[in-house]
Amino acid sequence: MTKKGHKKKLKLKIKPLITILVIILVAFLSYTYINNITIKNIYITGNEITTDKEIIEIAGIKDYPKLYKLNKKQMKKNINELPLIDEVKINRNIFGKITIKVKESKILFYYSYNNKYITSTGESIDDRENYYGYATLINFTPDTIFDELIVGLNKLDYNIVRMIDRFEYTPYKAQDGTLIDESRFTLYMNDTNQVVIDTVNIRKLNDYMQIYASLGMDNVKGTLYLDTITEENIYFKSYDTQAAEQAAREEKEKEAAEAAAAANEPTTEVIAR
Repeated sequence: MTKKGHKKKLKLKIKPLITILVIILVAFLSYTYINNITIKNIYITGNEITTDKEIIEIAGIKDYPKLYKLNKKQMKKNINELPLIDEVKINRNIFGKITIKVKESKILFYYSYNNKYITSTGESIDDRENYYGYATLINFTPDTIFDELIVGLNKLDYNIVRMIDRFEYTPYKAQDGTLIDESRFTLYMNDTNQVVIDTVNIRKLNDYMQIYASLGMDNVKGTLYLDTITEENIYFKSYDTQAAEQAAREEKEKEAAEAAAAANEPTTEVIAR
């Protein structure tokens, strides 16, 4: 074999070896780089009430640790422990960016009976500094009706829900005490009007702004009755009318009481002497 042929074979053997060494070196450097990347940017989306600070602290990344030493499964578990968090997704890249996408449940109202906030998932959570401006359910409501209320409120535009200042459970009974509508509530709106609604017809509240405009409820305040099943009837009674009717009832009751008292007075007999 000539020297030329020997050199050619030697070159052919060295080339793949160099290639392998380069690949190993690149892999080693990449591994070293990736494992030493620290978090440089944190992006949090989807949170409206839960603060970025709360999420960062419970996720354990407030000190910007090494990116690929994070336990994503544990981070998700920790973040899910926050009261309003329903879902968590975590993404990271080799440039030190970590993105945390969360989905929050909404706060529907504050329940004064147990001093808890009630969420759209039906969960009861404790009061916190950043929970404010929500409607208050001011009295006890039976469990079955309470669950129906949560389902009904979830069918409403959330902007309508936020227009409620407070509300109370007011089941409708006949004069003899017969229960006619056990799922009725009276809502006191932020605009000072009242709405009587039940869980069967609660979706009608989505039309509140249209009804408000059509009846001129910005000028004439009163009570809107939406607790009827028929769609044709929208019944509104102004506060002035209610006050006049109440005064008339009180006057009638007073007259009836005076008549009853007069009828029961003993007759004085005058004896001539």
